[in-house]
Amino acid sequence: MSAHESSGNQRPGPETPRAWSSSAGGMLDLLGVSAVVVDGAGRIVFWSPQAGDVFGYSSEEALGRYAARLLLHEEHRGLAMKLFAKVLSTGENWAGAFPIRRKDGSTRLVEFRNVRLQNDRGEMYALGIAADQSVLERAETQLALSEQLVSQAPIGIALMDTNLRYVLVNPALERINGVSAADHVGRHPHDIHVSPEIGAAEAVVREVLLTGKPVLDQYIVGRTRGDPDHDHAWSVSYYRL
Repeated sequence: MSAHESSGNQRPGPETPRAWSSSAGGMLDLLGVSAVVVDGAGRIVFWSPQAGDVFGYSSEEALGRYAARLLLHEEHRGLAMKLFAKVLSTGENWAGAFPIRRKDGSTRLVEFRNVRLQNDRGEMYALGIAADQSVLERAETQLALSEQLVSQAPIGIALMDTNLRYVLVNPALERINGVSAADHVGRHPHDIHVSPEIGAAEAVVREVLLTGKPVLDQYIVGRTRGDPDHDHAWSVSYYRL
C-alpha cells in the first residue's frame, strides 16, 4: 500500500481520484492481488495496477466510476451494495468469493476481502483486496505440494534468512541433527553443530548468497548438539532463493 501526503494546508479530497502507486513485490505480485478503494458514494477513488489485470480496466477507465455499475453484472449489484453498506456502517470486514464482470463482458470469480477505512475528516471508504480465485487455488495447490515434498523428503532441507538463521527445517534434518525444528528456528548453524568446519561452511553459504552460484556436494564432518559424542559426515549443497 502506498501513502499519499500533501504539503501545506491543501488536502486532496475524495473528489479527486488517483491511481494507486505501489512497489510491492513478492507473493502479492505473484498472486496478482489488487486493491481498489471506493468512497462512501460507491465511486472508485484508488485503483492499483494489478486491478487492471483482475478487472480488465486501466486506472483512467476506472477512477471516478461507480464500482457496482462498472464491475458487476446487474443481477449481482443488489447483494454487493448491501455488503458494501454493511462494511461502511458497521466497520465489520467481509471476505468471500464474488462474481465480477470484466471489461470484455466475461464473468470471473474473485476472492475479496473488504475493510472500512476512515480519513482524518471522518469520511468513510471501503478498501477491497481482490485476487482471481483460480490463481489462488493454483497457488494453494502448488504450496501444498511443495510442503509435502519438503516434509516427506528423505534428505535434510533447511531454509535460512540472509543472516544465516534457520527459518525452516524439515523432519529429515531434525533427525540428522538430533535437534527439533523449533530449536533450529532463529539460530545459526554454529549454534546447532559442534564442528571446527562450521565456520568455513557458513562462509560458503554467505558466498552463495552474494553470488547466487550454488555449491554442490560439499563434504563436512562434525558433531551436533543433539549427538555431541559422535562424529557425523554430511554431503551438503547450498542454493540461493
